[in-house]
Amino acid sequence: MVALTITSLVLGALFSLAAGSKQLAVRTQSTLQDTMAARAQINSSLLDNEYRELEPIIGNTRFQTESGDILPDVLRRTAPMNDLLQTFRIVDEDTDEVINGVRWIRLELPQ
Repeated sequence: MVALTITSLVLGALFSLAAGSKQLAVRTQSTLQDTMAARAQINSSLLDNEYRELEPIIGNTRFQTESGDILPDVLRRTAPMNDLLQTFRIVDEDTDEVINGVRWIRLELPQ
């Protein structure tokens, strides 16, 4: 009787560990998919520029990219430049999380 009780307690603990492990694996997979989608949107935003022809390859409408201000020039610049830094932000429509970043943009005329 004692051996059956101990065996049932050990088996119950093992089954609860296995169930918890499976739930953790499902949550981890979901988090990984969300992270990969966000990273793909960041990469797309870094490549996107109104003067470059970039075809949209991501069919995900969850993330929206908003262009920001052009950062001020460096004080020691010696020649006009076509490439300047611009801020951008990516907004997650589902969770309202915001990812801020900076990207290079190419202007048509040097400044």
